[in-house]
Amino acid sequence: MSVRILTVCTGNICRSPYAHLALQHRLDAVRPGTFVVTSAGTHAMIGDPVDPGSSSILQGRRIAHDDFAARQITERMLDDIDIVLPLEVAHRKIVLSYSPRHLKRAFTLKELARLLDSAEAREPWTQRLAGLATPEERWAALPSHLARERGLSRVAEGADDIADPYRRPQEAFDQMAAEVDAAVERIGAFEAQF
Repeated sequence: MSVRILTVCTGNICRSPYAHLALQHRLDAVRPGTFVVTSAGTHAMIGDPVDPGSSSILQGRRIAHDDFAARQITERMLDDIDIVLPLEVAHRKIVLSYSPRHLKRAFTLKELARLLDSAEAREPWTQRLAGLATPEERWAALPSHLARERGLSRVAEGADDIADPYRRPQEAFDQMAAEVDAAVERIGAFEAQF
């Protein structure tokens, strides 16, 4: 078994593939073979490779992406997903229109990282998760803990979004990557403590 995570953006060529590949890379470093991270777009540029702006960053980090092809999110695709990590709140709403049952299992990438921090600051609840034998059990239990934290921890509108760098200068891609990397590092650190 594995924990299945889906990242979602609009075209599935800039943000979500970068998040998908960076998160897979980080989680493989912590617990090889346990996580399967994939991505999709709400208006995917189906079949397209990773955008050159994201590709250059991935290349610089030696994260393979040559076989990547953008794909459209579908209701059926979500059947097998444990956690959905959209890059914007608007994407989360679209995910939930396909699969309302993911209500407590869909967090923007930045939101998940933020909630992990705020939940831990409020109470060392990770000790309760430590009693679960496998990562699959932990990640199955995690959403209910974070859903409660979501109700207690509010932020300004747009604070949990990562801006789309599509057709913008490389600096926009660098900013996107920095925001994704910070969230990915927090998620990796969460898993590494068990």
